[in-house]
Amino acid sequence: MRCLKLSDPWSSRGLTWLAAGLILAVTLPQFLWGLGDCNLWIPLEARYALVAREMSEAGQWILPHLGGQVYPDKPPLLFWTTALISSLGSGVSEWTVRLPSAFAAISVCLITWGMGRRLFSPKAAILAALILATSGGFFWSGRQALPDMLLTLWTTGACWAIWEWLVAKQRIAATVAGLCLGLATLTKGPVGVVLPILAALAYLTVRRHWKALWGRDGLLCLGTFLGVTLTWFVPATAQGGMAYAQATLWHHTLERYVLAWEHTAPWYFYFGAFPAEFLPWTLFLPQALVYGAQQRQPHTHEGWWFTLCWLVTILVFFSISTGKRDIYILPLFPAAALLVGWTWSCWWDSAPNGVAAWAMRLPSIILGLGLLGLAAGIWRGVGGLVPNSSILLLPHTPEMRFWMCVLLVAMGLFIAAAAMAMPPQLVYVSVVGCTWVAMLTVVLWVYTPQFNARYPIKSFAAVINAAVQPNQPLALCGPLNDLALGFNLGRFVPTLPEIPEVIHYLGEGREAFCVVGAEASQRLREETGRPFRIVARQEFDRSTLFLISNQR
Repeated sequence: MRCLKLSDPWSSRGLTWLAAGLILAVTLPQFLWGLGDCNLWIPLEARYALVAREMSEAGQWILPHLGGQVYPDKPPLLFWTTALISSLGSGVSEWTVRLPSAFAAISVCLITWGMGRRLFSPKAAILAALILATSGGFFWSGRQALPDMLLTLWTTGACWAIWEWLVAKQRIAATVAGLCLGLATLTKGPVGVVLPILAALAYLTVRRHWKALWGRDGLLCLGTFLGVTLTWFVPATAQGGMAYAQATLWHHTLERYVLAWEHTAPWYFYFGAFPAEFLPWTLFLPQALVYGAQQRQPHTHEGWWFTLCWLVTILVFFSISTGKRDIYILPLFPAAALLVGWTWSCWWDSAPNGVAAWAMRLPSIILGLGLLGLAAGIWRGVGGLVPNSSILLLPHTPEMRFWMCVLLVAMGLFIAAAAMAMPPQLVYVSVVGCTWVAMLTVVLWVYTPQFNARYPIKSFAAVINAAVQPNQPLALCGPLNDLALGFNLGRFVPTLPEIPEVIHYLGEGREAFCVVGAEASQRLREETGRPFRIVARQEFDRSTLFLISNQR
């Protein structure tokens, strides 16, 4: 199939604003609606929230701290943005700690749209932006308080600026590229500069455009990058010493990349993780790769090659690393969305026939049948076959199961019928619309209520704060989710990981309180020979937490 070059009505100024408005209409509720409703229980989210809170309260803006200790794991940009946003309201909360990721996700969709206009066409750009917004992993990451979406914002901006600099010969773009590379580095370390540079080098190698690198523009990009990063790194090193620099640049970057001590996985991990995370649009990505290889229009061909190098480079880079998490490959999602968006724009302009028609129709039918199968599974209660990490995405109450099944059946039939009817516009709208509705429905009315019921940390923290006065000693004892407890309690609470420490703490003369798990509570009774007063108890998933006192 060849993509015909037709006049694009979306290129007019009025429809450009309409396209931007459409993207915002889709993404604003998608990433902001109910953003702060889910309890802060996931340890990583709680850790970053505590660092931002400590930064704001102590005024330590150069070196991030956690529990009074220097925190060298991540550079400070995420903590800066969280602290600044929180300062406009009542402090760091579930809402403000997730806002940087949500705003970044919306911005990435807009940048993908702008980049698609330059690499492909205005129509491909708007289709790609909506594809990105409705890809599963991107949507989920945009509602979590993690640095990866902010990193994706800057790496996507850097890739766009590098294209404008090296291909479109826009000199100012070299400065913008250096700025984005610097901000990406301040978000998650050297990986922020490595990813776009590797993508650019891969493109220049494949297309043999090495001459584009030489000249004063390269020095301009480098100078801007160094100016941004060294503005923070120099005073940070002055305060934290070489130990901080070594921990930040070596231990938590290169050493973690080569010899990861957590989240280890085989080299092929992302070849399964990315297709799952990019659903439902993974079903159309192979077609984009095949059609792009057949494309001969010079401008589109260059855009396809640049985007392909971007996607493949990041996938290979993280596959080589020994440490792997699904969210690490988030920066390649805009590239995949651009490729799929361009393919849909070709189908939109000229309805495919023959084999090309089935390249669009068959994945859509599979998607529709998949939704029908999911509805049948939910109705029959096959939750035991779902991984524990995803079980909260399935409704547990009979009433919610019924309505979710009705919704899934309606969406599955709608997508399958659209695919059989064949108009590309109808098929695309049905997939985008149904995915958008399903995402919001699940996160707002299924996942969040069930997550809060399973991990009622806010209500337990309220009980603790009501029972323990601010001037009374309180400690977290044994293996607990101390980060989430510390955040929700709103006060610094020391952790005593070993039972002998707990016994010594509770053996002091004054009244002291302690939060313990069921196993630690049993060991305390066995080793001390006396029961402790249980002030409060709370069930959390498969465990029970107690607030105990040494005074009867």
